[in-house]
Amino acid sequence: MVPAAPRLRERPRRPWHDHPHLGNEATRPYGNGVLLWFQIGDFDAAVARAGALGAPILEGPKVNPAARHREIWLRDPDGYVVVLASAHGDL
Repeated sequence: MVPAAPRLRERPRRPWHDHPHLGNEATRPYGNGVLLWFQIGDFDAAVARAGALGAPILEGPKVNPAARHREIWLRDPDGYVVVLASAHGDL
């Protein structure tokens, strides 16, 4: 007898809990529900470059105590949310 495949549980619908920039179901912009995370070697230089390029800053720069690193949340020209983060433990 072959055991039944496990059922996937659907996540309950709820507000955007800890990530307010995940998107808006009503407008469904590109990248709705997608966050792109990049670990950056020189966080301060990346933040300066993002500012110089006029990237829309959604949050930060700030410290993420759970990950023990610094991060900045940006929106790219196509509407995707991009998070630039320093190395883990970089505090």
